[in-house]
Parts: sequence; C-alpha cells; structure tokens
Amino acid sequence: MFKISVITTLYNYRNYIAECIGSFLSQNFKNSEMIIIDDCSTDDPYEIIKKYQKYSEKRVRYIKLPEKANYSVAKNVGIKNSKSEIIVMLDADDMLTLNSLKIRYDKLKKGYDFVHGPALDKKEGRPLVRNRLWDLWNEKGGWKHVHAQGVMLKKDIHRKIGLYDETLQCKSDREFFARVFNHNFKIGTVDSDVALYRRHSKQMHRSKEKAKINNKLQKEVLKLIKKRKIDLTGLDMLK
Repeated sequence: MFKISVITTLYNYRNYIAECIGSFLSQNFKNSEMIIIDDCSTDDPYEIIKKYQKYSEKRVRYIKLPEKANYSVAKNVGIKNSKSEIIVMLDADDMLTLNSLKIRYDKLKKGYDFVHGPALDKKEGRPLVRNRLWDLWNEKGGWKHVHAQGVMLKKDIHRKIGLYDETLQCKSDREFFARVFNHNFKIGTVDSDVALYRRHSKQMHRSKEKAKINNKLQKEVLKLIKKRKIDLTGLDMLK
C-alpha cells in the first residue's frame, strides 16, 4: 500500500515519457507509485518504460488499454487501479519539480481534501516562468484556473462526487475541478512550484479538431457544471 499514486496518461509521447518517469523517481517521497495508462499509443513507448521498471522496485506500473478511448477513461482506469488514498495526475509530457510530492503531501495532511500549486511553463528558448493560471485561481470561478499538473487530492473526493466524465473528449479536468469547488471540499494551496508544464505542437488541446469545436465544448461543459452543483446522478462513482 502506497501513500501516493501518480497517474500518468499516455498517448504517443514516447519522446517525453523518460523525463516524466525520471522526475517521479527523483522525488524524495519514496512511498509512492506511478501508474502509466497507455491509451493505445502507436510509437511503442513501452520500450522506454520497461527500462525504468527494472530498477524502480515495482513503483512504476504500466497498463495498456485494450482499445483507443480518451484521456478521461485512461485517468479513471488509473484511479481504479491505484494502491493509495492520495492521487496526483501527471501528463506524460510533463514533469514533477524536485520534492513536488512531499510539498503537497505535507499540506494535504493538515486537513485539506484538495491541494494545488503553481506549474512552470517549460518552453525551449526562454526561461521557466510560472503558468499564468496560478495568479487567477482564487478569483470567482477559480476552478477555471487550477492547473491539472499542480493538483493532489484525496481519493475520497471521487467516492463522493464521481470520477472524470468519460463522455468529454477534453475539458474533463475543468469540469471535475468545478465539482470539487462547488461541493464544499477543503482546498489548500502551496506557493512552491510543483510541476513543469511542457508546451509543444503535439499537445491535444492544440489540435485543429479541438479548435473547430472549442466554443461548443465550452458551452456544454458550463451546462454540466451548472447542473452538477445540485445533481450528480449519472456519474461513475468510485466504490
């Protein structure tokens, strides 16, 4: 039984997964596991992953989905297979900063259900700078400005308000964070940078397909958020 499960969804990020795993294994919080959920990548990332599994003392696990789904499905598979009561999401092209897990864990243990901290934008050719979302998170509708890579939460949240909405091809992070903010969980923050967020041309949200339907998706998510302030029926609840 681990204290923290880091869940990493992966689709065709072979070129980035080594740095992602390395950032996990470099943490000073060793009572933790990483679960990599492969959404049927076509670039053979397991060739890289298995090298780390050899010396990670079974702390790096790999699950390949039987067919292509989406990142919400992959996240939920990771949550259901986790061996801890504390969850961190980390995309396969991003990284944890040094001591990221311990910094957030120490805050969470002070009685919080959900803790988040700033992420650094990692872009070649310029210095690392804090992601702009951080400065806005505590404004009205602060759930819009929580960076997914900065979050650590108690798994019990998923038991009470459900898992990620698998019908959403994107923006499911934002919809889930709105549920957290709207259902009276104790939310804490840390000032230290806890993640490195990588910007590149292959990111899902930069796809032409998403750009075409972005406004429609935004409207659908806002309707869901309003509905789920009072009605959580139809969601997959963690048992």
